Amino acid sequence: MGSVKLTVKRLYKLHQDRMIKTTATARVYVGQRLIATEEIDGMTESPVSKYIHHDAGPDLPVRVEWECDGIADMTAVGVESCPCCHHDDD
Repeated sequence: MGSVKLTVKRLYKLHQDRMIKTTATARVYVGQRLIATEEIDGMTESPVSKYIHHDAGPDLPVRVEWECDGIADMTAVGVESCPCCHHDDD
């Protein structure tokens, strides 16, 4: 079983020159397979991460696509060992 680290680096909306909360929908893919759809609500300029487990192949490319009413920046990377539950690919 593999794991993906989804990191939201920035998420906010500008309203009258102020940053306010917004929402985003992130879709995480391993290869061509959609493994998770995450609804994200809030505001951040500091990275926030979440680990997602999957049973897709460990050597497949990982990517994230998102829709947001505002400004968002996200990354998704495959990890060999999940630090939250210590699950690994073995």
